[in-house]
Amino acid sequence: MAFEDRKKLAAKTLEVLELTQLAQDATEEDIRRLCEKADTEFGPVAAVCVPPKFVMTAREVLGKRSPIGVSTVANWPRGRSKVDYVVAETEIAFYEGASEVNMVVPWRQFRTHDQHTLVNMVEGCVRMTSRRKFIKATLEAGELEEDFIIREAARQALDAGAEFLETESGQTAQKCTLEQARAMLEEIRDHRVEAGLKVGPLETLDECRPYLEMAAEVMGEDWIEPENFRIGGREPLLDEILEELAK
Repeated sequence: MAFEDRKKLAAKTLEVLELTQLAQDATEEDIRRLCEKADTEFGPVAAVCVPPKFVMTAREVLGKRSPIGVSTVANWPRGRSKVDYVVAETEIAFYEGASEVNMVVPWRQFRTHDQHTLVNMVEGCVRMTSRRKFIKATLEAGELEEDFIIREAARQALDAGAEFLETESGQTAQKCTLEQARAMLEEIRDHRVEAGLKVGPLETLDECRPYLEMAAEVMGEDWIEPENFRIGGREPLLDEILEELAK
């Protein structure tokens, strides 16, 4: 398989890693340490993902010219906010220096056949003039459960303008499976749009391997780069990556 070599696996995971710290009790010191660790001796991670209140801190530490993106979340983690509130939340994040926003879609409504709220929320965020880079639509695929619902949610989000689909927030009871992530990626491929996929949160390199191999199988190994594919992970995953690369 493409990523049987652990050094290759570690290097590619580092390249596409969205290094995440979203703990409710996270401090400014935690975020500063996270950002300092993100630019490693083996190269930078793709992005850091921090709570909205720490976007300015992350941007300050990384600097405006850093290749590392600053990502944050909206409608997180419950996915219950109204459309106007989520659009405003996203606009503030971009104004304060975020380059990407992971927006949890209203998956409960979608599961009960309300597609309009999802579409309106994505469209409202995509249209804003202050937007910098990616709007990632977090589908909570594990909660949507059935393949045809996941695929329809993916299609609706892509049609509404989402530049990335994200499998899950990591905060719900039902976790996304590899096959559910594959369904989302196949919709991106079949839609023939310039959109990416974010998976995770993942905790170890062994967990990352099948997702990278799935992406290589569906889209081609050359497609796996930060503009197209992300793995969400916390500091212990980064530590494992660096330990492997240092051997």
